[in-house]
Amino acid sequence: MSAKSENLMKAFWELVVVWVIGLVIAEWLVHVGIDHWPLIGSVQAQITADATTYLVWQAVAIYVLVGGTIVYSAFRFRARDNDNTPPTYQKRYWAPFVVFWLGMSIAINLANTIYPGMVGLEQLWAIQLNAKHPLVVDVTAQQWKWTFSYPKQGITDVSQLVVPVGRTVEFVLRTKDVMHDFWVPAWGIKKDVIPNEIRHLYITPTVLGSTKTNPMIRVQCSLICGNGHPMMRAPVQVLTKAAFKTWVSNNSF
Repeated sequence: MSAKSENLMKAFWELVVVWVIGLVIAEWLVHVGIDHWPLIGSVQAQITADATTYLVWQAVAIYVLVGGTIVYSAFRFRARDNDNTPPTYQKRYWAPFVVFWLGMSIAINLANTIYPGMVGLEQLWAIQLNAKHPLVVDVTAQQWKWTFSYPKQGITDVSQLVVPVGRTVEFVLRTKDVMHDFWVPAWGIKKDVIPNEIRHLYITPTVLGSTKTNPMIRVQCSLICGNGHPMMRAPVQVLTKAAFKTWVSNNSF
């Protein structure tokens, strides 16, 4: 093996060491961040959180590899002080590496399409298809407020969203004016509310609480809809089934 090849192999293994060390540190930081993940308050939020966690782990590994290569190369192959010798010829690419990197990129994207992409969507759709007797809540958006109605319970146009824990809720979304976006951060997913269109969102709350106890449990418009957009929110309560029945009896007509 030539001296040049030996130097390249040495640089390669040094880079591997740099990547492993950087990966251990970065993934530990990710683990710390996941331990402080925002409130996961629904079955759907758990599905999306699992998907996000998986993608973050993967993205950090790739970022450390690419970023570490750049930093390592800039340091390892930098021009030395008072080095006036002309630069040596360096190949701009190495075919085996190009083929390997292209193949890995395709494989990673295909794998991500299956999981969490297709698997996650199947889980979300299964909840919707298998929901038996969901609680129907009509949601009306308009600049800049939310109103809620419970058609089967005889409750109309209340300004607070109240739902029972552990029961799938079917939100029927409408808007009286421009586009809005229905979002409760603790529930993980959201849905655009489009003029002249009725849309549906299924959520199964799993954590008791309210906007007063945790600001993540609130209805928030997440699509810029005018001057009052930042304040377009509504309080939420997630109650036990017994407490929800009491609330219904006190508010129905």
